Amino acid sequence: MNKNPQQTTLLMHLSLLCALLLTLLPWPSQLTIWQPHWLALLIAYWSLYTDDSRVMYVAFAYGLLLDVLMGSLLGKHGMSLVALSFLVTKSAKQLRMTSFWQLLIMVLVWLFNDIVIRAAIDWISFRYQPELLDLLPLLTAAVIWPWLKYLMDRCQTSLRTS
Repeated sequence: MNKNPQQTTLLMHLSLLCALLLTLLPWPSQLTIWQPHWLALLIAYWSLYTDDSRVMYVAFAYGLLLDVLMGSLLGKHGMSLVALSFLVTKSAKQLRMTSFWQLLIMVLVWLFNDIVIRAAIDWISFRYQPELLDLLPLLTAAVIWPWLKYLMDRCQTSLRTS
């Protein structure tokens, strides 16, 4: 484990702030449907590799912040990210010992669950009809996850050695 847990907490908050910025960056209109849910990817990572259940509180706080920044229904992202964090934390110990491909598949299942929760909230609130195109960010997440995991693992390793 890390010598200084405060450094890990700082890294977690910096990475989540970067995820918020990546979410708010404008994408070309043709690529918007492919934009991954950056915050969900990082919440999944931190829930998987942090032995602390406080990640659920952090997920809720950043979810509310995302709701405010995007002008969405207050609590929509907070609720979906807490559910994501809970599911990841529940099976984290077993999944840390699985293969890369099994972990990738589980991350995609968790992100699918996140999409379903947000779509259900939108359906109840605004009668939004989900489409298959709503699942395209899963393909982008499948490409991004290995690189994101590698980058975050490298950052964690450098914190441990410093």
